[in-house]
Amino acid sequence: MYSFVMEQDTSGHASDIPEHYAYVTRSLMRLFHEGKLSNVTAIDVEPNYGYTARITYTNETYRVTYGNDLGLNPGAASDLAKDKGHTKFMLRTIGVNCPQGKEFLLPWWAEQIGPSQQQRGNAKIKDTSMAADYIAEIIGYPAYIKPVDGSKGSGVTKVMQENELSAVFDEFSTKRVRVAIVEEAINMPDYRVVVLDGELISAYQRIPITVTGDGKRSVAELIDDLQQAYLATGRDTRFSSGDERFSLYLQRSERSLATIPEPGETVQLSDISNLSAGGTSVDVTETIHPRWIELATYVAKNFNLRLCGVDLACEDIADAEAEYSVLEVNAAPGLDHYALSGMAQQEIVDKLYTRVFNAFPIRK
Repeated sequence: MYSFVMEQDTSGHASDIPEHYAYVTRSLMRLFHEGKLSNVTAIDVEPNYGYTARITYTNETYRVTYGNDLGLNPGAASDLAKDKGHTKFMLRTIGVNCPQGKEFLLPWWAEQIGPSQQQRGNAKIKDTSMAADYIAEIIGYPAYIKPVDGSKGSGVTKVMQENELSAVFDEFSTKRVRVAIVEEAINMPDYRVVVLDGELISAYQRIPITVTGDGKRSVAELIDDLQQAYLATGRDTRFSSGDERFSLYLQRSERSLATIPEPGETVQLSDISNLSAGGTSVDVTETIHPRWIELATYVAKNFNLRLCGVDLACEDIADAEAEYSVLEVNAAPGLDHYALSGMAQQEIVDKLYTRVFNAFPIRK
């Protein structure tokens, strides 16, 4: 295990922290090394991947981190937030607007669990063969298709017509996705609002990935150059010009990967705004209306989450009366891409992590 005694580093850096470790782990080790975690006596980190760590406190209590999970939220609450279908049920239960949608089992999974469900009297199983009728009769196109338990925008696809729907479900079956959620498309700006114990930590608009033309390079070349630029700044987002979702999106605007954009022309590549999918952010921490902070806090409280990231579609984040819809709830909101977007954002994340890591765990 990786373990060391706290030392003050006047350079502000810990050179022996492996770059491939999870961002939360690297931040924990750096803050500890810089002497900012006065209540921590030691940390033990799994050495190969740095994905999990145990923090030992001066009062002989412990905290465990796992990936982006800072060890604050209860297991059941975290598991609930990971399930998009159950999350929508809970949001409706507490009176919060969210996109209309329904879950459908992939055929292979429906076939596997169907007999036992029917034996127990559950005849309400719906598989993806019913999704096209649901879209046509209830929510209409375009619609978003998501793995019910996915994260970081993985697998999320906006479909415009039925043949695209079939292609998505075929891909899901290949990847052994069990359940897909089909929901209406919400055409409003997308924000993430992060709260801790009822206090706003950060709020930022999430903007889908784009490239900017120079009149010389193709869209494919611009995409690959953007990937290299991200890696050069320490951002570990992975994408390439071979991403089929980029090609599909470009076709809708009568472009292709071979298109050479004009100098200064911005070309959007995806409907997905997640920063982990290559999107960018605009900080709105100073301009968000208290109404939306209260909404995020209300959601967090009802989900039994101390730390919570609420993905909010909102017509105007500065207007208390604006239309809105809560898209997703995150029990372990990844803040690494946000932190890498600027020094002010890095300071916000460092303050959050310092506060959390210095707090003594509650004795039980």
